[in-house]
Amino acid sequence: MEIILIRHGKPTSANNPKVNAAQYANWIRRYNASHVASNSRPKFISKRYTSFYSLSSDLNRAIHSANIYSEKCPDEIDRIYREMEIPRYKLPLQLKAWHWVYLSRILWMFGLKGSFESFNQAKHRADLAAVKLIEIAQNQQQLVLFGHGYMNRYIRKSLISKGWKITCKSNAYWGVTRLEL
Repeated sequence: MEIILIRHGKPTSANNPKVNAAQYANWIRRYNASHVASNSRPKFISKRYTSFYSLSSDLNRAIHSANIYSEKCPDEIDRIYREMEIPRYKLPLQLKAWHWVYLSRILWMFGLKGSFESFNQAKHRADLAAVKLIEIAQNQQQLVLFGHGYMNRYIRKSLISKGWKITCKSNAYWGVTRLEL
């Protein structure tokens, strides 16, 4: 059995303006709604993967990446594979958008709560996603998931803990991680 995790291409809204907390929340909404930028394309497409059973998170950038890579819609789209939350804290700061992401994710990983999925809940969802992928792989044998950086990383950790072996790994935009059992 074989599971391929592909991170989406660079989103159209992956810019880095200086923003306050309210503007940062709007930046996240735009980021989560965006498609893949026209200048972001995979360097290499494995035609072998285009014949695999394909899955995607329900976020536009993942679905659009599946369309670009495979030239078809994913066979299955599911919210369980969507990116782990990008936390939003109302801090009296003005930072570049990506600095907000890094700072917020650090606070989130240390357990700071908010009106969003906790880090522990997100890790649990990644475990559930890994179990679901294994169940699908048992029927399909080969599958490819078009997903997201953090979620793919934690799905990968869960698969490894269940005996899967990594044969290649990349977390970059369009990065491919290949696991076998």
